[in-house]
Amino acid sequence: MALTGEEIRSRLGDFAAKWSVYEGTERSEAQTFLNQLFACYGTDREEVATFEEPQQGGFIDLIWPRVCLFEMKRPAEANRLIVHRGQALQYWAQSADPERNIAAPTYVVVCAFKKLEILQPGLFPGKPRLELDLIELPDRYEALLFLAGREPVFSGGHEELTRETVSRVVEVYQRLRERQAAPAEVLRDFILQVVWCMFAEDLGQLEAQLFTRLLDRLIDDRQRSSIEDLGQLFTYLNTQDGGPAHGLYAGVQYANGGLFEDPARVHLEPDELAVLRMACESDWTRVQPAIFGSLMEGGLGHDMQWALGAHYTHEADIRKVVTPTIVRPWEERIENITSHAEAVQAQNDLLNYVVLDPACGSGNFLYVAYQELRRLEKRLREREAELRRAAGKKDPEQGALSLFFPLSNIQGIELNGFAVAVARVTLWMGHKLTVDELGLDEATLPLADLSGIQQGDALRMAWPRADAIVGNPPFHGDRHLRGLFGDDYVAWLGDEFGVGVKDYCVYWFRKAHRQLKPGDRGGLVGTNSISQNRGRDASLNYIVENGGVITDAVSTQPWPGEAVVEVSIVNWVKAPDRAPESITLDGEEVDGIDTGLRASTVPIGDVPALAANRGVAFQGFLPGAKYDITVEVGEALLARRDADYRVVVLPYLDGRDLSRSPRQEPGRYVVDFGQMSLEDAMRYPAALDVCALRQRRHGKPATRTHEIHTGGSSYGRGPSFAARSVGSRDLSQAPLPRSASSSAGANRIGARATPPTCLPSRTTTPWRY
Repeated sequence: MALTGEEIRSRLGDFAAKWSVYEGTERSEAQTFLNQLFACYGTDREEVATFEEPQQGGFIDLIWPRVCLFEMKRPAEANRLIVHRGQALQYWAQSADPERNIAAPTYVVVCAFKKLEILQPGLFPGKPRLELDLIELPDRYEALLFLAGREPVFSGGHEELTRETVSRVVEVYQRLRERQAAPAEVLRDFILQVVWCMFAEDLGQLEAQLFTRLLDRLIDDRQRSSIEDLGQLFTYLNTQDGGPAHGLYAGVQYANGGLFEDPARVHLEPDELAVLRMACESDWTRVQPAIFGSLMEGGLGHDMQWALGAHYTHEADIRKVVTPTIVRPWEERIENITSHAEAVQAQNDLLNYVVLDPACGSGNFLYVAYQELRRLEKRLREREAELRRAAGKKDPEQGALSLFFPLSNIQGIELNGFAVAVARVTLWMGHKLTVDELGLDEATLPLADLSGIQQGDALRMAWPRADAIVGNPPFHGDRHLRGLFGDDYVAWLGDEFGVGVKDYCVYWFRKAHRQLKPGDRGGLVGTNSISQNRGRDASLNYIVENGGVITDAVSTQPWPGEAVVEVSIVNWVKAPDRAPESITLDGEEVDGIDTGLRASTVPIGDVPALAANRGVAFQGFLPGAKYDITVEVGEALLARRDADYRVVVLPYLDGRDLSRSPRQEPGRYVVDFGQMSLEDAMRYPAALDVCALRQRRHGKPATRTHEIHTGGSSYGRGPSFAARSVGSRDLSQAPLPRSASSSAGANRIGARATPPTCLPSRTTTPWRY
């Protein structure tokens, strides 16, 4: 039986999640990769295609006669596919067999695991039909539909359709906002109510294309207004008895769910009606709710061009959390059930299973989790039926579960109120799509109660009970917290969690683990500091020291978004009653994972400090703000006569100076007030002026004493130089008479003497001798 598009997309999500982090070599895993790729499209590779077909000058990695040819390269070649295209096309040209009447394959795929390009050289010899990263493939699955024996689609796929649809909705919102058609909160309600109606009429929840017909009537009759026509529709959707028995609104069902609690009445001008009418032309059954929600959340603060090019979290990345934390444990349980009684107990447990995303944004993690739980529910029903028949219960309905997994079991917390509303719409859309996909006889109206998606600061509020906690908390670095949240909030974080000031996501890891009960699971995305010295002790060490076992992790990978950030993905189980059946790190099975996210059977990843180095070797300084200055500015300050600026203006030595400069001299100066009070710092007015100028260029002006320190305001107590690192001020107090610095990360060791008046940076290792 052919797979549906959603089934293919779901399989590709897990496939891409696994292989997007693969770093091995071509020959070791290429065949496994291709076997699994074919299986995602419901095709048994062994039945249709062969590996290592001899060819003049080499071997074709895979050929499916007349259909496709694959040329595989190792992941390191992902950005050099064009270099290997010629080889693939040469194999393609030689693959035709006129004597046997076998034409060359229609499609050629050059693939380096993480990236691929699809060519159709017989019709389009000039360039690839499509180039994409593997992580994008679930959203562009139509491009490889030839693996399922169907015609591929290289443009106009689900992702492109979703982007175009969002861009039109955003354009309408921008026009309404620019002319102040209604208060901002009314406009946002209006847009979400409109979005649901366009989706609902294509999915049959709103009969006879009613929303589109209302727009057509408004376009044709300028005397009418959307205030009355659309406002009346929204009112009926908020009325428990629905629409009237006769007339234009006959058959409208009650929806509410909170979405239509305040029917938004907004007048649309002719140009706005025209854009909205174009949005109705989209096939909303093919709009991807997770992508739509993410782009909607950001799009209303930007323009339509932003929506067309914005980043969003790919489903394959989301599955790096959802699959190991939710799907895999349930799959193992379902397939290991041996009695009908166990199946019934599992069904009851699933009905009460709660997933929480405490930083849910527009709900994309929750949407994927919900979809997968419904698929698991279907498989559990099938397993229950198998065991019921095996137990001799002839009636196929006898004892069968009549309830469905409730959408209200999907819960979230989000600071942004509009994102909360978008998340609810995303899940309502997902509910209907999933019911249709699985062929369930389940009502989707009235809309489910999603009050469990709450607005609030997750760190300052109680979390609901949950069996699994997933998500990607905010990625704010520790040095930005005071500027973002203020002194009082940072002080509260220190008091509440007792670990000082860390990257913001660290507190989510701690709170999530506190919240979990034995046997429960967590899966979160965090900045990769969670596995490094400054954040590990407060996050992953805390989890492991309190009964957690890391079961699946990605040590580091880029994360999509406007801010370039490297993340780590960690999934764990709290106090399991037995050891995990498998443990996976960066897509490969290992015996164990330590808190440094390395393969190890020793769970804590800390490297003991060398006692012999105590008081001898140190980490250099880590500036918390932009107070480094050029040599010219530094020397000009030192030449002034109104104060002894040598006290606060110091040469700043970094690793590049040591490794690239023949003289190994500092290439910058830095202003460092150490632990001075503001009153003492005012004795150096020119240096303060430099700090004020730098603050104006790089952020808000300094307004408090600690904000004029070189270390900025990041570490809670004083400057970062004092709180983060040791350095020359401490070197001068060490027992040995002289100091030097060497590069902290270079392949060759080079060092230079470092006088007490010089500040070595964190890219150096200062030491005494």
